Formats: sequence, structure tokens, C-alpha cells
Amino acid sequence: MTIYVGVRHEGRAIVSVVDRETNCASMLDAGRRWVNHSPTGFEWGYLGSGPAQLAFAILLDHYGAAGPALLFYQDFKEHVIANFTANRWELTTEEIETALDRIRILRSRSQTEATWQSST
Repeated sequence: MTIYVGVRHEGRAIVSVVDRETNCASMLDAGRRWVNHSPTGFEWGYLGSGPAQLAFAILLDHYGAAGPALLFYQDFKEHVIANFTANRWELTTEEIETALDRIRILRSRSQTEATWQSST
């Protein structure tokens, strides 16, 4: 299991990836090779470029591929990252999967409603 840990230190938002099996930590790669919303780094607690970069980076690390991260990171930013209000937070693999399941359900409902409305 992986845990993502965000802390604000001296005005900087720092995010680490902790492998619970080995208890080893590393810095989260921003993934700017694919998405560069925020050259100044990560942020959280609102809808903006820093939170978008963080959402993408977490999902890139979680999936191990840019494709799925690109599909979900804006919704993940809105439903998860924007809601972090403290200077320190933790997010587990299980919590990410739960959030992604909710996002998929919301998308499915939106598509169903749009299909229903267009057929009436």
C-alpha cells in the first residue's frame, strides 16, 4: 500500500510517496513531462493550477501511466485535492480508489441523464 503525504513547510507544499511495506519515502514526481499546470509546484485546498498538478501527479504515480491519469485528474482535483484544508494530509491507495469509484459513478450518472434528456 502507498500513502501520499502532503505538508507545507516554510511556504512550500511538499508531497512524499511512502511505501508502507518498506517504509521508504520519496518525493512525488510532478509529471510535468505530460502536464505542466504549475511550474511553481504543488498546492491544495482550492481549484487551481497547483492542485491540478498535484492531482495529476498522484494519479500518474497511482496508475503508473499518463493515460488514465489524464482521464481523471481534473475530477480528482475537484473531489479530493481541493478539499484538503490542513497544512498536512495523508491519502492512501484505498482512498484514491474509493474517490475514483465515486467519480466513475458520477460520470456514469451524468452520461445517463444527458442521454435521457436528449431522447425526450
